[in-house]
Parts: sequence; C-alpha cells; structure tokens
Amino acid sequence: MFTTHRVWLFGALAALTLLAQPRPAVADKDPADQKVKLKKGDKIIFFGDSLTALAIKDRHVPEGKGYVPVVRAALKDHGVEVDAVATGGHRVPDLLKRVDKDVIAKKPTVVVIQIGVNDASSGVTSEKFKEQLEGLIGKLQNGGAQVVLCSCTCRAEGYNPDDSFDKKLDALADVARRIAKEKKLPLNDLRKAFIEYWKKHNPENKKSGFLTYDGNHWTQAGHQYVAEQMLKKFE
Repeated sequence: MFTTHRVWLFGALAALTLLAQPRPAVADKDPADQKVKLKKGDKIIFFGDSLTALAIKDRHVPEGKGYVPVVRAALKDHGVEVDAVATGGHRVPDLLKRVDKDVIAKKPTVVVIQIGVNDASSGVTSEKFKEQLEGLIGKLQNGGAQVVLCSCTCRAEGYNPDDSFDKKLDALADVARRIAKEKKLPLNDLRKAFIEYWKKHNPENKKSGFLTYDGNHWTQAGHQYVAEQMLKKFE
C-alpha cells in the first residue's frame, strides 16, 4: 500500500510540476490570413479614394466590372449588401472628416479601408499616417463596424525598391501591416499582391498596361485581381 501511495504521490507531484511550467506561446495569426465571417444581413462598405470610386464607374472599365460590383455580385446570394464611399484624391484625413456622416451613419457591419497612394504623394510621415489611420479605425470600431485594412498599391506599375516613390509606398504599406498586427485586424495586403503579380507578369517593370491603364488606376484585369483579393478576406 505504501508503494502504491508513493507512486500516486510522485505522479501527482509530476503533474503539478507540469502545470506550473509556462505554456508555449501561441503565435498570433498572421493578419493576412485572418478572415471576416459573414452572415446574412451584413453590410460591407468599401471606403477609399479614386481606386474605389472608379470601381463603380470608369470609362476605361466596362459597366459592372469594377471590383465593388464584382464583389457585390459574388456575395449577393449570401444576403450581404455591398456599398462604397469614395472620392478621388482623398487621403486618410479626408476619410476622417466624412466617416461619421457618410459611413457610420449607414450602419455597416464591415468596413474595408482602401487608401494610401495619395497619402504617399502628400509626403506624410509614417508616424503621422499611423496616427491618422488608427484614429479612423477607432471611429469605425466605436461605430460598430469590423474593419479590414488594405495596404496601398502603386502610382506606377513594376517595382524598384530603390525608387523614391516605391520607398514611400513600402513605408506606408508597412504601417498598415503593423497596425493590422497590433490591432489584430484582417489585412488585404494589396501592395504585396501587386508586387508578386508584377514579378510574374511584368519582369521588365513597364509602368502600365498590366493591372493599371496609367500606372495608378486599375484596368478591368486590375479590378478583377483586386476583387479576388477582397473576396479572400471573407468566409
């Protein structure tokens, strides 16, 4: 009996020792792998600049072929409403000015922020961009929306890490990635997706004609590619 009790005691002590050991940290899920689980009745608003505004109507893109209508059509049978609020030339400060009246007032359940190229053109610092973007995200979350963040795309196609403007875009894309990680937000890393596309389809770094017609604004192929990236964020 003593032997049995001793074995039981040693076993219990060993179990307690194991429980006292710190558990291995569970790695945070990569924001690029996070998705929004949609349900019937959800309302998505794409909130951005001309890239989203022209997703509704652009003389270079056939009717209904911009990324917003493509996403809308894909989600229609799921009972999900898709809308867009966007104006050419807008930057994060512009989105902050209109977010309450033009977005939160519509009571979206999901808001996808597409912004950054105009901010890079304005010369905003990474620190200021982060502050402004976090302010916008906070307002949307306080308004009850789940936020999906996008990284910026391009002003000219192709990629040269030594180009001064590519460096600006890379810096702001890194800000979006950092915020998404810190706030545990789904990230649609369009900057990364575009660069990967060019490496495969535009190795000569031509300035337009692949995903854009002018280096910045998307062709039908560009909108279709963006729609595919957007739809990957939903399940």
